[in-house]
Amino acid sequence: MKTQRLFIDSFLLILAFVICGVILVFSSDPVLAEALPVTTQETTPVVADCLSCHAQSDWEMTLPSGDVLNLSVDYDVFRQSVHKDMQCVECHVGYEKFPAPHNQITAKNKREYMVSYHDTCQKCHKEQFAQVSDSVHDILFIKGNLDTPLCADCHQPHSQTHIDNLDVIQENGSISWQAQICADCHQDALEEYKASVHGQGLLSGDGQDMPDCVDCHNVHQICDPTLARFRKTSVDLCAKCHTDSEIMQKYGLETNVLDTYMVFHGTTITLLEDYDPDSLTNKPTCYDCHGIHEVGNETPPTIEANISALTLYPDVAVKQAGPPVQNVGVTGVMIGILIGSIGALTINQLVKERKHDLFEDFEE
Repeated sequence: MKTQRLFIDSFLLILAFVICGVILVFSSDPVLAEALPVTTQETTPVVADCLSCHAQSDWEMTLPSGDVLNLSVDYDVFRQSVHKDMQCVECHVGYEKFPAPHNQITAKNKREYMVSYHDTCQKCHKEQFAQVSDSVHDILFIKGNLDTPLCADCHQPHSQTHIDNLDVIQENGSISWQAQICADCHQDALEEYKASVHGQGLLSGDGQDMPDCVDCHNVHQICDPTLARFRKTSVDLCAKCHTDSEIMQKYGLETNVLDTYMVFHGTTITLLEDYDPDSLTNKPTCYDCHGIHEVGNETPPTIEANISALTLYPDVAVKQAGPPVQNVGVTGVMIGILIGSIGALTINQLVKERKHDLFEDFEE
């Protein structure tokens, strides 16, 4: 009996040492420590509590529409993400009690579930959220189009790495990671871009200074391209690169394109905006003649016959464009400058007269 009792005591002592050793090993490693069994008392859950269920692989829920919602979270991926130091309940509001049953998912389909988190990101990303709120995407969302991009469509919250890391891994001869996201919805536009002089230059690996989607459309402040605001700023957009002597010298292009544009068209735009900002005109901008995503490499470019002004200003008559002029010569340039100057002076006189009439009306 004494021998049996001694054996049992020795076994229990060794077991106690083993348990203590395991606890010490787990507690010394923050990753292992977080995986320790969770408490059974009702508390605010930490990541480990949530993972006690959500770490299950292939855990899914079928919504009433038949959509399958993935409920699994890969912790190895999550702890490499930019959100690794956050607790789940910071984004998933209503799940603050553990292990008591938390809120049940009531969304009828996957999109409705994602829409329920529309305002979540603004808690930490106020500036970016404000920019998106003024974008064409969110304007369409407010009008009822639930298929417009939400934050989580572009930034997967459980795996999103830091933006700087994404920029580093971009390879030469490939579009940016932002453009790849845009392609999820705008595949046709991307195919047109890839066939353009800009896209071909970028994909060849020799034109890493070529613009892609976000260079022209921005990231969060995406303006509706059918609005006058986008049309007005598009000239400056193109001029950002085409007046840069270092970039243009690389491709053998002139930097005076903005100056020659402003001789007449640009001056007309400026003066007409001053005369009557709300007037509908077919004043051309860069992309009316050179195209939008399909910008070519012809010199001079083929003039677009159906310029975008037809869509924006359908009540304005626009004549069918003729063949491109191959070489206008010095005489042509001088005539253009003369006509432009006469037009500018005429419009300038109209502006003065309008201001004079407004001043007289004010005195009366």
